[in-house]
Amino acid sequence: MSENEDPTRQIPTSASGRTRKQAPAKPVSYPPAADVTATLPLQGYTTEVPTVQYSAPKWKAPARRSITFYLAIALILSAGFAGIRYMIPVLTERGTGVAIGLALLALLPVVVIVSFVTWIDNWEPEPMALYLAAFMWGAGVSTIFSLIFNDRFDQTAQLIMSATSSDILTTVLAAPLIEEAFKGLGVLVILALFRRNFNGPVDGIVYGMLIGLGFAFTENIVYFSRFYEDLGTVFRARAILNPFVHPLATAMTGLFVGLSLRQRSRASLLYLAPTGYLIAFGLHALHNLSAVLNVSNENRLAFQIPVYLVMIGIIIAARVSERREVMTALQEYAKAGWLTSNELSMIQSIPNRRQAVFWARDAVANAGGNPEDGEEAMRRFQEELIQLGYTRSRALHRGNVNRAGNRQKEAARLEMLGELRKVFTGKVAAGNA
Repeated sequence: MSENEDPTRQIPTSASGRTRKQAPAKPVSYPPAADVTATLPLQGYTTEVPTVQYSAPKWKAPARRSITFYLAIALILSAGFAGIRYMIPVLTERGTGVAIGLALLALLPVVVIVSFVTWIDNWEPEPMALYLAAFMWGAGVSTIFSLIFNDRFDQTAQLIMSATSSDILTTVLAAPLIEEAFKGLGVLVILALFRRNFNGPVDGIVYGMLIGLGFAFTENIVYFSRFYEDLGTVFRARAILNPFVHPLATAMTGLFVGLSLRQRSRASLLYLAPTGYLIAFGLHALHNLSAVLNVSNENRLAFQIPVYLVMIGIIIAARVSERREVMTALQEYAKAGWLTSNELSMIQSIPNRRQAVFWARDAVANAGGNPEDGEEAMRRFQEELIQLGYTRSRALHRGNVNRAGNRQKEAARLEMLGELRKVFTGKVAAGNA
């Protein structure tokens, strides 16, 4: 234990913030938490950085991701590209040049919806590599398996009914069941492989929308090519009037998978995931039925707009609820002396976080260090602080806060926060760490 450490500080052990001494599974030396020589000015801040002579070496930030994270990303991307490669004959039936043009056209709604997704996820954004992996699961993996199984279902149905009846059954029943199953499977794969990056309903909505968006992207290219002579009409119907069908349907699966993380029992996934899948199937099937019945665009929008409004309400409610639970969990650490009230204020809003990064840049520069070290340390501090809140909130829901493994991870994250604090306050650069 260093001379600055406070032996009376304890990690909170309950939702009420009460503390009690409890020996961790392995001895861990906890650094002082609120040992900060200056508070973070959140208003009236100037971003001008003074010119100084740097004498400190570049600080090496702790690794954000493990090698298994990147291997899992590479695995999903490879599977996605393999699926697209398998569909090349379908995608390029009118020629490679036309296919490229149609792909660019299909990207237009992607840009709009990705902007919406980043707004949903802006308080605790996930790695862009994971965004891309989710998109590629939808674009390559879900589409290729859906194409295969839809075709087989249609071929089987034609053996026992007319071609028209088979098309209707495939469109209204089989396609939603099959497509939402493979898209929903992508949400479960992300949960299994990237557990640290799946914190609850909001993340589930984000991953579900990205998977659905990837699926819609590839499917749009197919439809644009198939009905090339009526491209304007098809583009208007799929990319302008109905761009959210696949993203919102799969978002329901993601929402319920995320809700399972807030339940006491892990077995809740066994009934919540199918519940989300059935809702996704229902929304998808209703949309396809409206196409079979040739419902007018006006009547279809009259149905879709309330669905969109309800979904936006769910998203906002989930964002507010998760943020409140994270802040409540972090307040326990503040009461126990691990965090300052100013740090809690800083983490609550994006503008405050950005301003704190500027402040950290100047703090390290003024201490004679590299300003980039201050920026990186503060950004990492913010990320780890939010993850600390999410982890404790989830542990409180599941009643396993005091499990030895959880306590060790909690202690390790608190130790990292202490080390990062030393960097962005300039202590490392000044040699006072």
